[in-house]
Amino acid sequence: MKTRRIVKDVCGALIEKDGKFLVARRKLNDSFGGLWEFPGGGLEPGEGKKQCLEREIKEELGLDIKVLRLIRVFGDEIPGLKINVFLFRCGIKKGIPRPLDCLDVRWVSLEQLKRLKLAQADRKVLSWLLERSKGGDKSKTKG
Repeated sequence: MKTRRIVKDVCGALIEKDGKFLVARRKLNDSFGGLWEFPGGGLEPGEGKKQCLEREIKEELGLDIKVLRLIRVFGDEIPGLKINVFLFRCGIKKGIPRPLDCLDVRWVSLEQLKRLKLAQADRKVLSWLLERSKGGDKSKTKG
């Protein structure tokens, strides 16, 4: 008998400022607890991706953001779960990042990002960012 697999759509925000990326550390009691990630979260029923990101970033970090464009979709699978991560380039309209619904928040360079313990899907985003930084992926928007 096949195990039923849940498919979950999540939205992530790629927020970059002065060559650094905004990342958040998940609460210890969350799934993937204690790991670092690009901030964002799961879509609520009837919610659009832009609204999801605006809500999640406000709840987690206290920021008002502008969702600029979809950059890429990353897929990830663990037993019983398939996750589609819709990564959007975003900018900060108002606020200073604060860890409201996460353990910590930081601005990190690509080098620093390589040393953080990232959630599995976020490691794929890091690999893509590293490839782009070497000029290996010229696509600006791909999805």
